[in-house]
Amino acid sequence: MGRKAAPRALAKKKVTTSLSVRTDDMWTKNPAVIKKFLDARPQFEQLCSEVEYILKKKVSAANIETSFLGSRAKTLNSFLEKLNRKSYTDPFNQLDDLAGVRVVCLYNSDIPKVTEIIRTEFEIVQEIDKREELETNKFGYIGNHFIIRLGNNYSGARYDDLRTLRCEIQVRTVVQDAWSIIQHHMVYKKESQVPSNLIRKLNGLAGLFETVDDQFEFIRMQRDMYLDSVRESKNAPDNFLENELNYDSLVEFVQWRYNENLDEDDREIISTILDTLNEIGISTLKDIELLLEQNQKFIDLAAEVYINICREENPEGDDFIWGPIKIAVAISATPEWRSKFPWGRNWSNAFIQADSQL
Repeated sequence: MGRKAAPRALAKKKVTTSLSVRTDDMWTKNPAVIKKFLDARPQFEQLCSEVEYILKKKVSAANIETSFLGSRAKTLNSFLEKLNRKSYTDPFNQLDDLAGVRVVCLYNSDIPKVTEIIRTEFEIVQEIDKREELETNKFGYIGNHFIIRLGNNYSGARYDDLRTLRCEIQVRTVVQDAWSIIQHHMVYKKESQVPSNLIRKLNGLAGLFETVDDQFEFIRMQRDMYLDSVRESKNAPDNFLENELNYDSLVEFVQWRYNENLDEDDREIISTILDTLNEIGISTLKDIELLLEQNQKFIDLAAEVYINICREENPEGDDFIWGPIKIAVAISATPEWRSKFPWGRNWSNAFIQADSQL
């Protein structure tokens, strides 16, 4: 007698077989629908790409940070599953999510900004606020959904076949996205579907998710207020230097002292410098200023030697030294602290020569 298949394998086989049967059944009953879907899907994939590109460009220009901004065209399996679950007489006109884009914001206050971009850039077919669909004492997913077309804003051969197609855009926060994922895995779409002993817990959980969103927004507001106070204190340098050392204040210090606009890579370096400053006991911006003043001669000598070494290796090279790196050089004036940074050979040699000249 052969071995009995494991329950997981049997379940997988059952699901796969069931889906295959449904697909075969659709091919038999209505092959024209499947053929039409397969013929149309490349256009929906292109529509997804276009809408995603437009949103990424506009959201970035508006300085809105997102956790995720991506798209997907509906797969054949998903399309057939929906046809089997719901009775559509004209699926291509009734289904609005054959193309879908999702924008996941960090904060609730960014949702209206993204919403305004969508309203400006696209032709709105339908706008749905999921919050309005919920009674105050019910649990459920909260987010903003839009059914859009490219409309007349986008013309030319690239858009001719796409302008009339519909795309769903979902806008939500990270917390709302997490709730959506959890709710999807729990399967429950409505409170009436939930076992009675779980309703209270799910309602409580939904309330906690909303509270988390509110608290993230509050913390963001507090951080903005703190940054405003730090920037305001620059008007009186002595007061500015009294600020405690943290990532935000260090960024402001670097911009103040070296007149630098920091990109993402620069900020990674600033974070590394901050870790070392904390480790060696620097606690205020004034401490950094004193560190720089006390080691100014070492900084100048090491920088000069470093530039000379680089010129010998590459006379046509750039001999510019990024201002904020001087903070790390000042720290490295103490030999036992040098290993805290990944200095290359040229800087290491520059430090040795600077030591010998002091």
